[in-house]
Amino acid sequence: MNRVFLEKMLKEPPKLHRGETEMQRAVSAQETLLHGPALNSILQDLPGCYGIDPEVARFLYDSVSDQSKTLETGSGISTLVFALRRTDHVTITPNATEVAAIENYARLNQVPLDRVRFVIESSDSYLPGCEIRDLDLVLIDGKHAFPWPIVDWFYTADRLKQGGVLVLDDLQMPSVGILKDFIVEDPRWQPVRSFGKRTLAVEKAVASVHDVAWHMQPYVIRRYGRKARLMNVLGLNRLAKP
Repeated sequence: MNRVFLEKMLKEPPKLHRGETEMQRAVSAQETLLHGPALNSILQDLPGCYGIDPEVARFLYDSVSDQSKTLETGSGISTLVFALRRTDHVTITPNATEVAAIENYARLNQVPLDRVRFVIESSDSYLPGCEIRDLDLVLIDGKHAFPWPIVDWFYTADRLKQGGVLVLDDLQMPSVGILKDFIVEDPRWQPVRSFGKRTLAVEKAVASVHDVAWHMQPYVIRRYGRKARLMNVLGLNRLAKP
């Protein structure tokens, strides 16, 4: 029955988001670079669905079980997917209105939320001190302003167990694309599945991805290594100007 409801939800996605979901305060037209319908949606606080693609939702559903420990930054349809699978789940969002909409939709459709813990707080505030460990899957789909996707990755990567899955959404945005470029070059992460140009799932291949120095990271070496080797040959300080 959960699979049947999943398909129904994906066919008729609920409008769980209103206006700007990444901040708790109102946004003025003077401070944003948006225009047109996107700006009007935020300023008028219109309901909408900013959720993951259906194929990503099905992937999440098939990747976890009631034995899984999961975490996401952001909330929406993905939160309901984890609820349907009854994972031990934590969702982190600063938007209380969004949480209320999810709770109301779940109540009306008899989706159990008893194993979902909502943290209504900014991820950069909550994650550094949280004690969650041994996660089976992490979805990063929260605040997309730079550098929040990277901050979310930094504080969740080593809370993810070896063999666990990391899912990055909205790769088309530069703030997430930078993180994706780093990860796809790092052998500590192995590809699982790509969903077009928007979403990527990778598996954590080591116990700790942070137990490294800069020269062990292909992303850094490919962009800086040649310059560093030349500076060593010339006996220059590595912080010298080019």
